[in-house]
Amino acid sequence: METLGSRIWISWENHRRSRELADAFNAELIIHTNKHRRWLRYPTLSFKTARLVLTRKPKLIFCQNPSIVLTTLLVILKKITGFKLVVDRHSNFKLNTTESKHLKWKIFHLLSNFTIKNSDLTIVTNEFLKKLCESVGSQAVILQDKLPVMNYMKNRNTQFNFDDKVHKIMVVATFDDDEPIDEIVEAGINLSSLYRIYITGNYLKKLSEVDRDQLKKQGVILTGYIAESEYQSLMHCSDAIVVLTKEEFILNCGAYEALALKKPFVVSNTETLRQYFRKGCIYTEISSTSIKDSIEEVIRRKAELTEEIETFIPELIKDWNNRFKEIQEIVNFL
Repeated sequence: METLGSRIWISWENHRRSRELADAFNAELIIHTNKHRRWLRYPTLSFKTARLVLTRKPKLIFCQNPSIVLTTLLVILKKITGFKLVVDRHSNFKLNTTESKHLKWKIFHLLSNFTIKNSDLTIVTNEFLKKLCESVGSQAVILQDKLPVMNYMKNRNTQFNFDDKVHKIMVVATFDDDEPIDEIVEAGINLSSLYRIYITGNYLKKLSEVDRDQLKKQGVILTGYIAESEYQSLMHCSDAIVVLTKEEFILNCGAYEALALKKPFVVSNTETLRQYFRKGCIYTEISSTSIKDSIEEVIRRKAELTEEIETFIPELIKDWNNRFKEIQEIVNFL
């Protein structure tokens, strides 16, 4: 058994999956963040991480990917100090860019294959990605997100002025490229006045403050990034959750959060999501009409879907515990 401090988890963002898995693997979680632009952020974070690893000399390091830069750095440091490296890659493969001629994506996939091949173990979220890693030359295992602990109590003093006479729909988003933001916004505008849509994440990536003000008048509220307590409070107070992606082979963190709070939810109609989230949700196509219809359906079937979640949660917990036990044994023998 490793001594205290010999097993650490490094991440360059404060992500729920990393917090949950670091705790499960009994690894010290170390989060390095920096809000500067990439040209300054990456050198700063790389220096802090290298100094940490060379000073602490851990025997086993877990890391979150993204960031591909962090993972590449640790693969290089691994060759110097000899620690074992477990990469939680989950679904960061950018498969829709594999044929791109853009230099950025050529470099990404070069580093992707390099880090997969030189890691001791790669953790992903589905069978397709497991086989992809194995084809590159890595040992890979499947582990979906652990149902998170959402322990902030319902807070009626939230910054949002809720109207109990309307259906409150929380859209978990980051405004990344895989999210159908335009379709979600249009769906929200077309819903009746009985609905309020709250969209989280950095809306300034795609919209302006003027857009925000105009959408608010139409029942679509752009929350921006909010504190964890406020985030959980918004989810507690919502009637249903929407978490969408345009890509296959992705399991959205927000769907696990919805399950943890026993909230019915809407997810994209992909094979990956249908196979894992089998109860308590509505599957939607990526169009404003389908998203609107799915939101209305999830509200109509709220009681039924909530009952499904009650029976589904024990199944997921049992399956996750069995998978984790097998993976823990693999990690202990690295």
